[in-house]
Amino acid sequence: MIVRYSRWLLALLVAVSLAAANPGGGGAQQQPTGLEIGGLPALNFDSDEGVGYGALVELYQYGQRGLLPYVWSLRPTVFVTSRGRRDFTLFFDAPHVLSNAWRLDAYLGTEKQIATPYYGLGNATQYDRLLDSDEGPDPFYYRFGRERRTAKFNLQRNVSDTPLRWLFGAGLVRTSVLPVPESDGTTLYQADVSATEQTTWSNYVRAGLVWDTRDRETGPRSGVWTELLIQRVDESFGADADYTRWTFTDRRYFSLGERVVFAHRYLVQGVGAGAPVHDLFEVQASFRQQEGLGGAKTLRGVLKNRFVGRGMLVWNAELRWRAADFQLFGKPFHVVLSTFFDQGRVWDGNVRLDELFTDLHRGFGGGVRFGMGENFTVAIDMGSSEEAGKPLYIGLGYLY
Repeated sequence: MIVRYSRWLLALLVAVSLAAANPGGGGAQQQPTGLEIGGLPALNFDSDEGVGYGALVELYQYGQRGLLPYVWSLRPTVFVTSRGRRDFTLFFDAPHVLSNAWRLDAYLGTEKQIATPYYGLGNATQYDRLLDSDEGPDPFYYRFGRERRTAKFNLQRNVSDTPLRWLFGAGLVRTSVLPVPESDGTTLYQADVSATEQTTWSNYVRAGLVWDTRDRETGPRSGVWTELLIQRVDESFGADADYTRWTFTDRRYFSLGERVVFAHRYLVQGVGAGAPVHDLFEVQASFRQQEGLGGAKTLRGVLKNRFVGRGMLVWNAELRWRAADFQLFGKPFHVVLSTFFDQGRVWDGNVRLDELFTDLHRGFGGGVRFGMGENFTVAIDMGSSEEAGKPLYIGLGYLY
């Protein structure tokens, strides 16, 4: 545990150094201008991914007028972990670059996981800790290999002067699956899904409606962020199967005084028959995609991707306390402490409304956010559950 926190402190110190060297708007300004740079060396730890190495950098251009949330943001990532993750990605978000109130975001990347989790299909799959051991005859029993190459974009635009905006997007996604990582032993994926290596295309188009009344995009104190998204993967786009994914997400933020916020998220998703198993982990969002059910982005404290099915429910509740604000090297910093309770479940087939709040899996815990400026936020969460113990997650931003 001491080693883990020393890596965290090193990461924080380097992030502070980058902030101090940044020539953008000074800490005394209420509204930032110019270019703001935040960086986090990926000498961090995630209980599901292992020790991470690399660099996470975020650039925010506010322009001379201090446009919010920013004129554009660029987020390159190089990330390698001790448990076989290899990510090289680039995310670009531009709320104010295009004319006529268009917002563009685009993503290009290669994400390779030598051994990504798979525990079986359904909401009641069994987990044997003895089989999840590097020293046993099947060191990758609950794992399979996956490499995904993606190029995608979204366009969003407000409907007149209302908080409602519509979204259109498209993407090219190529996924290669290796049922037995490093050809070592046997795996549950090999027994359940396929014993042969697969490469599939999941090219898609999607559309949706987003209602957004948040007072700010990073760490909002009040407002609603609700969306309904429909994604179509189709052979006519070059995909290897036909299926539809729909996702409804409702996020709400309530100010309970000057420094306390209650944040709440419901997410329900359904995926049509025909989708490959490796695509069922995807959790659709209007901003950046996530994975689940289980892990840092859905159920903290539960093993990553512990449950998978064509139907999914995620239910998060979080209490956030802005504990401190201070100046460091002329830059504004703040600290937010939080406690959370996450729940969720999956269905083998379609979502059952009469079962939405039954047989839920749960994780709980607390966290801290170190924020620099308007948007750059370093996050550390520790969850808890019976199977996973107390997993630790270090990354950037808020879960929602």
